[in-house]
Amino acid sequence: MLALPRPVPASSYRPDIDGLRAVAVLAVIAYHIGVPGLAGGFVGVDIFFVISGYLISGLLQQELLQHGKVRFAAFFARRIRRLGPALLLVTLCTLLAGYVLLLPDAANSLGREARAVVTLSANHHFLSHAFDYFNAATDLKPLLHTWSLAVEEQYYLVWPLLMMAAWRWGQGSLRVVRGTLAAVLLGSFLLCLYLSWHNLPQAFYLMPTRAWEFAAGGLLALAPATRWRSEGALALLLGLAGAALTFGCILLFDERRMVFPGWIASLPVLGALLLIVAGELSPRNVVSRLLASPLLTALGLLSYSWYLWHQPLLALGRSYGVGERELTRDLLLGGGLSLLLAWLTYCLLEQPIRQRRPAPFALDKSTLWAGLAMSLAVWLAGTVDMYLPARHPWPGQQRILQLKADGPQTPPGCGMARDGTPLASAASCRIGSAMAPLRLLAWGDSHSDHSLPMYQALAQSQGIAMLRRVYHGCPPLPDAVPVGEGKVRSWCLNHSRAVWQEVEQLAGKGLNGVLMNVRWNGYTALPVPGSLAITGLAAVDAQGRPQLSGPLLAGSGMLDRPHSLQVLHASLDKLAGELGRLRLKLVLLAPEPEFRLSVPECIVRRGAAACNISRQQVEAQRRDIMAILRQVAATHRNVRLWDAIDRFCDAGSCFASDGELVRYQDQNHLSASMARTLAGDFAASFVWASQR
Repeated sequence: MLALPRPVPASSYRPDIDGLRAVAVLAVIAYHIGVPGLAGGFVGVDIFFVISGYLISGLLQQELLQHGKVRFAAFFARRIRRLGPALLLVTLCTLLAGYVLLLPDAANSLGREARAVVTLSANHHFLSHAFDYFNAATDLKPLLHTWSLAVEEQYYLVWPLLMMAAWRWGQGSLRVVRGTLAAVLLGSFLLCLYLSWHNLPQAFYLMPTRAWEFAAGGLLALAPATRWRSEGALALLLGLAGAALTFGCILLFDERRMVFPGWIASLPVLGALLLIVAGELSPRNVVSRLLASPLLTALGLLSYSWYLWHQPLLALGRSYGVGERELTRDLLLGGGLSLLLAWLTYCLLEQPIRQRRPAPFALDKSTLWAGLAMSLAVWLAGTVDMYLPARHPWPGQQRILQLKADGPQTPPGCGMARDGTPLASAASCRIGSAMAPLRLLAWGDSHSDHSLPMYQALAQSQGIAMLRRVYHGCPPLPDAVPVGEGKVRSWCLNHSRAVWQEVEQLAGKGLNGVLMNVRWNGYTALPVPGSLAITGLAAVDAQGRPQLSGPLLAGSGMLDRPHSLQVLHASLDKLAGELGRLRLKLVLLAPEPEFRLSVPECIVRRGAAACNISRQQVEAQRRDIMAILRQVAATHRNVRLWDAIDRFCDAGSCFASDGELVRYQDQNHLSASMARTLAGDFAASFVWASQR
């Protein structure tokens, strides 16, 4: 492996930069694997951006000096030869493996990810569908890492045009080009700072907020050539400073306690710049010599393929492992197997295409057509993966799919508007007896939906109708708003306030009570099984503005656990009082147990006994919420608390199944069969709430 062929002539080769690539890829892969002590490994992507900006801007400068223009066909043909074949191979293999290993919904998502990859929009796709890069759900997204490739290619669709325009406007002056790049750096950095405090996912994923990192490397490449002198002492000093910054960030950064990217992203960027400068000043300094060691340069040459292979292997392995991280398995897949595949890809695919130029890649024009053909092939394969598994699932998944299909039947036409409003028509959201009077409101999040089979059975037996007002991921609180994944969920507040206005209108028209089953822990800054992210709860003023100071970082500051619980208590207590003023009753359903693993997959792949959890763990997890619910129920005469915990647990354990009855669809949503069995226990509370 140490004798890998180099992609450029020896005279212009910088082994220390390949060594820096190795540091970056090792940091990222270790972070994704979950190697202890390397919590800041995600900054490897920032280092890659700096290196890319330095190298590509240097190549574009050479073109301007030699030809007076940027040869766009040649530029993009080089990018296709460099990136396309390996990306095609990895993506097609991932789609094929996804069909075998993933459930249809996950395979559908993977197909959409693949289509976003080849349209250079993966960062926008994951911004819309993954939100926070740092949440646990991203562990299961095989193509998540391609967001950085999309950012890079989007930048290089724009930067050559800007560079040539500046060159011509300045009549061949590199000073104007440098000024343009400096303006890009400043504008992008300011936008990054702003969005890091106002919409963190956008700051992380979008090209305009990351362009300053490429621009920093580009400015270094375009700096006047006379700046460099062979000063060993200065090179060593800069190299040591760069190494301290780079490795300090990898070792000490922790996304749970910082706003990233923000200003703090400038530290790994500066570290990478200093290491590149040190190697330029004097390649003989000890830091640059270490980076240029045979092992690191070999890993640097493999870095692109290694980066491509590691995330699909990790995500697919974790998906099959019921969504769980397991260090030994992840090291073997994301470290060992992905490195072997990277070496094979580099030697058998990447280098032969770049060096020997087979027919489709022989000329720039034919390479562009080959790139289009590769993109079309992946797009079509992604489309197949979106639909084939749902119609013809892999045979070994039938039992899991059967269990997961045991869910509530929601009223057709009773959907959730993107902005929370307008509410679906009341007629399309009724359950129970078709022509019966409306007596109850089921108001909450997805946990209200998993109680629908129980509500439906009781409503029909009592001869009444209910109104479903549910928005997944949103608590039914008109005076509080969840904040998570770096942004305010304003749609939740819009929905809750619209429902409250409807409640005030219905109070005098026969509505007697409200039933609330809500996953309160999901909004009070507590990491719980199956959560997409940590989400805090903020109070709002009369205009709906969140009462916050500081960044939108759930789990810290005013969005930490104590503050979120305080906001929950105050808002729920106020809502209970307002319902009492309207002479409406409120039944609060206590939180059901939540499981560490998705129950259907766990039962099929590990056996039911491996899926159970201790009652002590469940009680500890819901202790704070139960204290609030009990206080609200004790304070207001119109409120009752119903707790079914003894139907799930004995004194020692809480059970994922009861013989043939599997109780959950995933980690925390009840199966419809289980919900229906609770109807007898809940009947007294249901009748109490439905009557005056």
